[in-house]
Parts: sequence; C-alpha cells; structure tokens
Amino acid sequence: MKGVLDFLEKAGLVTKDAPMQKTAMAEAGTFGDPVDSWLPPAKRPEPASVPRAASPLKSAPANEVSTPPQASSASSASAASPSPIPPAIAAEPLKLEQIYADEGVPPSQYPAERLLRLVEGLSAMDENTRHMAIRAMDAADESWTIADPLADAGAKVKALAAHAGLLRESLQQLEAETAQRLAASAAKQDEAVNTIRKQIADMESLLARETARGAQENAALEAGLQAARDQASRQLAEVDAVSQRLQSLTTQFSALAAPAQE
Repeated sequence: MKGVLDFLEKAGLVTKDAPMQKTAMAEAGTFGDPVDSWLPPAKRPEPASVPRAASPLKSAPANEVSTPPQASSASSASAASPSPIPPAIAAEPLKLEQIYADEGVPPSQYPAERLLRLVEGLSAMDENTRHMAIRAMDAADESWTIADPLADAGAKVKALAAHAGLLRESLQQLEAETAQRLAASAAKQDEAVNTIRKQIADMESLLARETARGAQENAALEAGLQAARDQASRQLAEVDAVSQRLQSLTTQFSALAAPAQE
C-alpha cells in the first residue's frame, strides 16, 4: 500500500501530510479532513471561513426604535386566500442538510460527500487504480474505514427517498385541493351564468309583453281617434245640411218680409 501511495504522490495525484504536520494539528486540537488531505493541493476545497461573532457589548443606535408591524385590515384578513403550497414543494432551494436532519441521519466519521470528492479528485485514474488508491488511503488512516461513507450514503439515500415520497404526497394533496377548488369555481360560474341568462330571458319576455301592450294601446288610441273623426264628419255634414235648409228659407221669403218691416 505504501508503494501505491508513493507512486500516486510522485505522479502529483495525491499528497501525503508530513508526520510533523499531523502532530502539530493534533496538539492544536484540530484535525484536517482525512479525505481532503490526500487530494492534490489544486483540488482541495477551500476552508470555510468562520464568521466573526458580533460583540455583545455593541448596542444598537439610540435613534433606532423598533416599531410593531401594522395590523392588517379586517377585509384582507377575512378574505379567502388560495391554498398555500405545502412546505415540501415550496419555491426554495433544496436543503440537503435539513432533509438529512429531519430524517434522522446520524453524523458520520467519514461522510459520503468526502468520498465523492475524493473519487472526483482521482477521476484521471482508471477504475482499478482509483480503487487501489482509495484502499491504500483507507489502510493508511485509522480514523475511518470504507464502511463509514458507504453506511452514510445508504442512510442519506433512504432519507432522500423519504423526502421524495413526501414531495409526491404533497403534490397529490395540492392537485386534489386544486381540483376541488376548480370544480367549485366552475359550479359557481355556471350558477351565475344560469342566473344571468334567466334574468335576460325574463327581461326579454317583459320586453315582448310591454311591446305588445304598447302596440295594442296605440291601436286603441288610433281607433278611437278615427271613430271621433268619423263622428265629427257625420255631424258636420248634418250641420251643413240643416244650415243650408235654413238659409234657403231666408232666400225664399226675404222679399215677403220686406213690406211688413216698412
């Protein structure tokens, strides 16, 4: 195994930490990543920077006064809102660490992700050489065995499968609720449309009745006017006839009436 490690180190594929460096790290109480320490310097991940905690003695500015949020209006609070998207399928990035924690995946001495990074770092090798190199690293480091990342990978695969099942159940629930809301909305729309159509039919019927009534009333008025005209014409003709007869008397007897007047 040592010969394989020496060969890999000469080829620039892996780098072994010096014993003095490991001793100094042990005395300082810190240990490097047992996987990343075997990677070439160019492929080692950058160490995560630790954010500096804010001083507890630093007080907030005097002019900063927290104000309570304004209460929402009663109308917005009472308004019916659409069913919210289940948290499992909310529009946010997938948080693997949270999924593993929720599913109870225990912490591993050698996480599967480290082995994945190691395999990617040795991707230039063929499969047999890569397996030999990993076995050599396993034998050289007593802090982990190949069973550790495999067990961690199996637990995380089960956690991801459980989360995928939760996603499917949440999606099915959302689909069922949406289907119910769509059906209720369609029924409400049909009811409103039928009501409006009935009102339109009633108005059209009322319009027809009013039109017929108006036509009948107009016909009756016109008939009454025509009857009055006919009656007036007959009476005028009779008046003219009587007047002419009376005038004929004046014409006939006006000469006889003249001496009597003298």
